[in-house]
Amino acid sequence: MKKRVVALLLSAVLVMGTLVGCGGKSDKEAGSSDTGTTQEQSAGSTGAETPVSDGPIDVLNQSETMKLAIVCLQGYTQPDSQIQKWMEERYNLDVEIVALPGWSDATAKITLLMTDETQRPDIIWWWNMEKDFAQWVDAGLLVDVAPYMEKYTTMRDYYNSIDPGILFYASNDDGSIYRIPGDVAEPACETLWIRQDWLDNLNLEVPKTLDELEEVMYAFTNDDPDGNGVKDTYGYGGDGYDIRTFWPWVQGTGDGLGRFEFIKMDDGSYVYGATTEDCKNWLARVSKLYADGVFTPNIITDTDRDEEMANGGFGVTYSWVIYNNPSSGPMKSFYSSNPDAKWVPIDMVAGDNGNPQDNPASTAAWCYFGITNVCSDPERAYAIWDDMAKPENYIHRRFGVEGEHYKDNGDGTYEILISGDGDENTSQNIGLKLFQDLFSRKDECNIENTESTSELFDKVFKNSRDAYSHTIEKKDPSIYVVNNEIGTDIGDTAKEYIWSVIGGSKSLDDWDAYVQEIKDLGEQRIIDELTELHGAQIKQYEEYLKNVQQ
Repeated sequence: MKKRVVALLLSAVLVMGTLVGCGGKSDKEAGSSDTGTTQEQSAGSTGAETPVSDGPIDVLNQSETMKLAIVCLQGYTQPDSQIQKWMEERYNLDVEIVALPGWSDATAKITLLMTDETQRPDIIWWWNMEKDFAQWVDAGLLVDVAPYMEKYTTMRDYYNSIDPGILFYASNDDGSIYRIPGDVAEPACETLWIRQDWLDNLNLEVPKTLDELEEVMYAFTNDDPDGNGVKDTYGYGGDGYDIRTFWPWVQGTGDGLGRFEFIKMDDGSYVYGATTEDCKNWLARVSKLYADGVFTPNIITDTDRDEEMANGGFGVTYSWVIYNNPSSGPMKSFYSSNPDAKWVPIDMVAGDNGNPQDNPASTAAWCYFGITNVCSDPERAYAIWDDMAKPENYIHRRFGVEGEHYKDNGDGTYEILISGDGDENTSQNIGLKLFQDLFSRKDECNIENTESTSELFDKVFKNSRDAYSHTIEKKDPSIYVVNNEIGTDIGDTAKEYIWSVIGGSKSLDDWDAYVQEIKDLGEQRIIDELTELHGAQIKQYEEYLKNVQQ
């Protein structure tokens, strides 16, 4: 039955005409310039012509060495690693790793690489570059890989087994596919963390409500939870300048509508969460906590949550489920300096609506990769990547050699001997996590996840579905003309005001003026556009699912 569903999914993706065209993930996945949850899409269908062989290519027996320049950002980027050499020998390749600079400069480099044919790589990786992607397709710079998905089915079958929406969002309306989902997050991948040792030191119970959470945070700030006699602790910390940081308050205030995005209501209407009374009310709570010194001061600046977690100094945070793994780099770094500490995940606290929710991730991928028109043999390149996606090959690329880099305990569990984030990986030039965002499995092949981590992922997934029902994902952002025209201005205005209130430089007394400013910028025009276009997309997707399930 499962094989039949997969086959139907492929047929739906490739031939449905107008019906078809997401470890932790990076913190930057939410950094879209759109004010809603936006994925990279294009209605274009004029990419590079797709050459297709008569039969499947045997990628393990190719006499000609193929050169592949591959762009990546996260993961292992040091050249000539053991994993790179394994790829080269297995597939007869000459691999060039094109490592991007940090997040802030990566998109400029990607644009340069795609613009200059002399520098254009064979495989390009990107995120949040919707307009650029549309231009690449229109200019014929990317190859349509949909025909290859019929012949080499590992990646396709994996994505369809996770959620049929993944390829729905990755495809164009004519069935063409110019980008391959690179990393699709778990349906929810964050949880509430607390210092159990601090709770124990102060004889406090695990908080179950938002009010109790705040009481614990004040105690962590003022009552010397680490017992060093110095007032040097904070109640709450984590990634800075990211509204997700305050998710416990966002979901727990009022009806949980105060999200920093446009959201879909149960009756089919749309609202801008950042102008709701729920937003005003959680903002009042958070700004008071910040003014009282309960949050780490740098929470209003752009800081890295992994680094902040490793540094410690605070007792509560909302962050990645993967911190639960013993191999987690930030946690290993933290415990090396704080061996007697104990971080534990706890249930989301209940707020006003009595329906505690975890933060949902998007269905669509947060990043993509594609084969460009300079690739000497795009079908072979796709077939190689599809072969690397097979469970045994993925585990080798991601975790290395059994017995040397990881241990199979024989009971369905594994022990990571050398972490992809560890110093040994670099010093020995092993190459674990090479091309980690160019196809990443989140199933049983992610052997780094312990049983308790897998259970935690499942728990936050189930606890995020009500919140996800209000999330807007756009199959083709290019058709949202009004949003593309004024959405950035609205988002920037809301962001500037909200963060200024949190930091204390602006007051909630100006809330009505702020809401009016958002209205004057065209809030209702975007709502009207969403009502028409996203409403139609919902019907399109419902029809798509009917065809898939037949």
